[in-house]
Amino acid sequence: MHDLYIFLKSTKKKNNPQQSSLLDTTHIYNMPSASNHGTPRMVGGLINTPLARQINAKKVVNPVIQSFKVAHQRVNIDIDLSSNSIDGFTELTVIPTSNKLKVIKLDCREMEIKDVLINGSRSLNYVYDDLLYINNPEYFEHCIDSKVINVMDLYSDTFNVHQHHLIRSKLDYIFKNPKHDEESLDYNTQELKILLPDNMKFELTDINSIQTPSGTSHPGTTTPLHLKSKGTGNEYYYTPIQLKVVYKVKNPQNGVNFVTNEDIEKKLWHAYTTNSNYNVSTSSWVPCIDDLSSRCTWSLEVNIPRTLKDIGNPRMIGSKEALDYQQMRRKRSGEAIQNFAQQNNDSDDDDDDDEDIGNYDMVVPSGDFNNVKETPHPIDLSKKVVSWSIFNPVCAHHVGWAVGCFESFVLSDESAGAKEDDEEDTVLRGDDAENVNNPVTIYSLPEDVEWAKNTSIITNKALDFFLKEYGSFPFSSYAIVFVRYLPCQTSNFAGLSVMSSKLLYPPDMIEPMFTVTDILLKSIATQWAGINISPQTFNDMWCTIGIAGFMAISFIKKLMGANEFRYRLRKQMDKVVAEDVGRHAIASQPFKYPVSEDDLSFVWLKSPIVLFILDNRMTKTDKSFGLSRVLPKLFLQAMSGSLPNGTLNTEHFRYVCEKVNRNKLENFFKQWVFGAGAPVFRISQRFNKKKGMIEMNIRQVQHHERTPKKLDSSSFIGDAVAYLDNEPLPPQQHVFTGPMTIRVHESDGSPYEHIVELKEANTKLDIQYNSKFRKIKKKDDGVDPGIAFNQFGDVLLSHAEMQEWNLRDWDKRDEESLSSEPFEWIRGDVDFEWIARIDIKQPDFMFGSQLVYDRDIEAQLEAVRYFGELEKTNTTYCTALTRTLMDDRYFYGVRIAAAQALADCSNEANNFIGLEYLLKAFGELYCFDDSFIPKSNDFSDFRGFMLQSAFPRILCGVKDNDGKVPKRIQNLLLNLVKFNDNSMNAFVDSLYVSELVVSLVTSTVSGWRNDIEEYNDTEFAGKVLSELFRLQKLDRWIPSYQNIIEVTCIQQNIRMALVGARKLSFEELLYMTLDKYPMEARVEAFRGILELGGLKNKSILQYFLKVCLLNFERPLYRSKLIEALVKSVSSVATYGGVSTLDDPEFHTKVDTNVKSSSNRIIIDDGSQDNSAMKSKRDDMARASIKGAIEILRRDFSEGQGLRETLWELLHTSLIGLHERRSIFCLCQVLFKEVDSYVVKLPVPSMPVEEYVRKKIVAKVSNYPGQVTIKREGRFKIQLATRKSVIAKVKLETEHKPLKISLKPVIEAKQKAASAVHVDPVIPTKVTFKLPGHRLAGFAKKVELDGTLVTIKLGRDMKSKVDALAHRYVRINTKRRKIEVSKVPFIEKEEGSNTSGVTEVSRNTGEKEDAKSPSPILVKKEKKRPKVYIHFGGNVKKPDQGSSSSSSKEGSTEVE
Repeated sequence: MHDLYIFLKSTKKKNNPQQSSLLDTTHIYNMPSASNHGTPRMVGGLINTPLARQINAKKVVNPVIQSFKVAHQRVNIDIDLSSNSIDGFTELTVIPTSNKLKVIKLDCREMEIKDVLINGSRSLNYVYDDLLYINNPEYFEHCIDSKVINVMDLYSDTFNVHQHHLIRSKLDYIFKNPKHDEESLDYNTQELKILLPDNMKFELTDINSIQTPSGTSHPGTTTPLHLKSKGTGNEYYYTPIQLKVVYKVKNPQNGVNFVTNEDIEKKLWHAYTTNSNYNVSTSSWVPCIDDLSSRCTWSLEVNIPRTLKDIGNPRMIGSKEALDYQQMRRKRSGEAIQNFAQQNNDSDDDDDDDEDIGNYDMVVPSGDFNNVKETPHPIDLSKKVVSWSIFNPVCAHHVGWAVGCFESFVLSDESAGAKEDDEEDTVLRGDDAENVNNPVTIYSLPEDVEWAKNTSIITNKALDFFLKEYGSFPFSSYAIVFVRYLPCQTSNFAGLSVMSSKLLYPPDMIEPMFTVTDILLKSIATQWAGINISPQTFNDMWCTIGIAGFMAISFIKKLMGANEFRYRLRKQMDKVVAEDVGRHAIASQPFKYPVSEDDLSFVWLKSPIVLFILDNRMTKTDKSFGLSRVLPKLFLQAMSGSLPNGTLNTEHFRYVCEKVNRNKLENFFKQWVFGAGAPVFRISQRFNKKKGMIEMNIRQVQHHERTPKKLDSSSFIGDAVAYLDNEPLPPQQHVFTGPMTIRVHESDGSPYEHIVELKEANTKLDIQYNSKFRKIKKKDDGVDPGIAFNQFGDVLLSHAEMQEWNLRDWDKRDEESLSSEPFEWIRGDVDFEWIARIDIKQPDFMFGSQLVYDRDIEAQLEAVRYFGELEKTNTTYCTALTRTLMDDRYFYGVRIAAAQALADCSNEANNFIGLEYLLKAFGELYCFDDSFIPKSNDFSDFRGFMLQSAFPRILCGVKDNDGKVPKRIQNLLLNLVKFNDNSMNAFVDSLYVSELVVSLVTSTVSGWRNDIEEYNDTEFAGKVLSELFRLQKLDRWIPSYQNIIEVTCIQQNIRMALVGARKLSFEELLYMTLDKYPMEARVEAFRGILELGGLKNKSILQYFLKVCLLNFERPLYRSKLIEALVKSVSSVATYGGVSTLDDPEFHTKVDTNVKSSSNRIIIDDGSQDNSAMKSKRDDMARASIKGAIEILRRDFSEGQGLRETLWELLHTSLIGLHERRSIFCLCQVLFKEVDSYVVKLPVPSMPVEEYVRKKIVAKVSNYPGQVTIKREGRFKIQLATRKSVIAKVKLETEHKPLKISLKPVIEAKQKAASAVHVDPVIPTKVTFKLPGHRLAGFAKKVELDGTLVTIKLGRDMKSKVDALAHRYVRINTKRRKIEVSKVPFIEKEEGSNTSGVTEVSRNTGEKEDAKSPSPILVKKEKKRPKVYIHFGGNVKKPDQGSSSSSSKEGSTEVE
């Protein structure tokens, strides 16, 4: 037998999702990949049946299609922290809606299905098809024995990383292609398929009479209300089916996190559920229907050890361990009675405490604190059973728990006893303590209790606010548990929020107070919108996210005041305007599956602002008709069951809003929900004195001024995948319509508001002038002596201060102009009805008056922004900004904006005019007199601290024309780091010092150039490095908050090394990857190694891979490492990489033109240095996403280390689904998808010529992936021969595209040999073949510079090359004539040739030999030709004596 190699290539169509690649649906790959799948007999017979083939087909099935509903689900699990396993069973009450129900499909993965019972009877008719379990040894042995090609085989010779999409296609039921699933965005993975018995009878039943099975914690649970409410007669309900699945989960990588590492104390061991990934989290630890639209009631029973010492020490009833334990307990009881008779109770308690030192009780934080029950385990004395129920129907995604030695406290106990008159001084209580019906229980590890109390101090007050504004709490109680190593910040479940301990902070820290409060408020609001009401589809998630964000930001107004509330809104709106460029609408996001919380960041940003402007427009007529009335109505519908299945979609939300507001909102939803982008308004005005009107023109210019966003490393992978998937760009809106409120401050000092309806891109209108036109009086003249406050910015007014600060007031001309104007200033959109940028064209003195006299912080921010964006600034503008900065009566956000405006208007052209005032202000506020030595820190004034912490970032943004930060700023930042003193401060300065370090390094690396060493300030860089070293050492001795200073120092060291400002050894970074360093520091060290050249070094990548896989028990560390890999690739793709550790395959390279798909080899004489030109060309190509991808593939796709690392990460079972999705996206960007591969088949033993002579052909059958190899019939052979002759004759007369082929001229007896070989699989791999004795000498003459190959030839070699190869080609496109020659052409008059074939002779200057080759035939075509040129050379006939020496050939590869 011989082996026949067949080259197969996929022929799938792009627009047909059913026709997949050859590996997708071939029957030889449809082997069950799970470790258990019923009995072999049943499975073997089932796979060949049509029903089984229909079941196994991986299709996107909407859960609504399944003809049943789950009424109740009971979960009983045994959690073993010693082995990281969950062993248990689940019971589902399934209510069929059709009497033709045959299969029940459940979602579950990476678990062992032990048994399945239907109505109490064991069933073997089930298929567990979990393709994620790719390392099944049984499946691999089967493939090896049967010689089946397996793309899941890590060590396969057939496949490589270019076939990564074939693996993804097999896992398409999880990592769905959005192009294939446009109709259904909600789906189930459906790994477990249970076939119902054929004799099962379906009888119609009354839905109201159905009783679900009783749980231990809630007996007699009736059918959920959401099922009863839907019994309208259109659906039929049949006899319920009781389904039980017994299973086991070992080392889960999704849905559950076991924190049982060997390097932490046993008392800190705990486990908890996570749900950051939708539709795949809960089904990773219990079989269920895991989607947001399937809701039911739940009862949970969790078996856990009684105490910490009982972990891994079972005591079964009747065993020796149980008897010894009972005897010890009896002995201790007797001793306790004796001690009680002899001593008092205190000494008895001390004895008991001595016995229980180091032992802690295990606790289960759950969503039902009031009804949780603890009972002894029936057969194990070392365990207990904790049970609770969720009465309100929720989806499986929102069912969660935690297990560990947690301590708990209730926040309401402290607030309930507070008096009403102490409300302003007590933060923990609401307005009325009697209304507190839902106490908040906080769980944390023992060492985090104090920080947990400080962090969650506002939780009870926020819950009370939501109860009064939006209705009762949807669940019986609410609890928060703080856990370690949570991959995300929060995971929200029904009545329970699992939060990361990274959110905890002590009472003496200021910065986390703002960010953590937002996270807490959103988690609490999610209990109403997100869990109690869930989105119907992923495109409806903006509704629940927007409602939760709107509720959270509404409480900020009550908690922090109106100024903080409006300041946050303005900053968030500005961020939306900046980011909403080229993005999709919030109701049509291009999700990648499985959807993660990280994918919803933009929705979380924009949705609450959209609802805020909706509320403002709805309350324009009546304040009672806003969202404050819509949201309670929605929550009431969910509680009463009138909301279909408790899910909310966009259309229903709009319907309720229109019903409450009594106005159509179709236009609003079309623009802000289904539309993308934000408008940019230009408002110009002119006063018409004759008409008494203000003529105003409002133009929308967003489509003219918006430039495409530059490539950003944080979003590069997502943008690249969207480009490769041909994702359509969202349509940009040129016109936004709606009402806008214009406020005119007229000459009498009164503001008048005018509502303008915008309907066109250019709106012209006349605004009525209300007061009589008269000159504006000076504000100082009209001051009421009874008013203590008149204006802002009245500081630094004395003559001495103005001279010291170099200040200058407005000119008299400006004051006279202001007094002669009919109004003081004009503002647009004063009611926050637009997410837009508004620029008003009015004189500068009007903005100055607006900054001083308008008390609205939005008006102040607009005036400050105007002065900061002026191209030509002067001392008067800087005076206004400086007085704003120095007046502490301004809101701290306005003062920060004034400092930023001074920095923005400073440049080298105006001699950094604003910098002088900025430095003077900082020295006056925070430094000693007449110096830039900082005073000791004092953060007691929060407003002053917020300004002080913003100064370093603002200062390092001032740059000259070369991008360098001025020396004065560098010295100031260095002094701030060197002389920082926090000894007398009552607050921690860890985050402030971290901000100082980042700003200092930014000022150092800005404008750094590696090509000119004299240009850089290496001395200052050395001082910065010494400070980084000092801070890093100090932080190891006295750890800062979460080691933030050490991590920041490592980040900035890597940052300086990337730009060339310092030499950082890899040994130093490798040493930082050891476990003795903090996790964040290790991750940053790995990122630095990869960005500094590790991506091209196989050894480093193998070390990175082993650390990832061997830390499978640390999911947070593992996910951070994968994230570091993605970030490093994104960074080198957008900014370029450093080549210091390149493997040998990177030393020779084929220069690829990134502007075209063709490859070329550039041979240069080496006289010019093209490295600078190449770098500029690459930088220009990186400006586009296409060029960045091509350069990335050119520079990294050939690296064996990176290929093997990613290929192994695709095959491992030790990473989670989110990490696997990131690896798939990384492979898609780095490596071109190749659908072709070689298949090896055994065939009868015969010479190859026989296969050709007998016409053995391979044909693709109608079945996808099936190839038939057979001999053609005799009649077809003869017919094919005749056809080939006819085709040959026709070719001579037909016109073909112009082609030229300069092939080597070889004698008839000599075998053809090619000196240059292009790899058919990897087209960028070119091999030059040379004789072995010449290869050593020739290698010395080859020089490489990036992608440029230079071959230096001597005179003797040059003469030989001239004799071998054609060097000159002349192409006359006008006459369609091509000539080739070894010597330069001699101009001569050309004749005409009308035959269509031009004969070109080689002008060699020598007499042609008789054996010279025939002339080249060049065929012409009437249409414009395409020119294909193949360069080759004549192969000289070898000498007779040199045949033996030249038989040995060497090869050199150029990539």
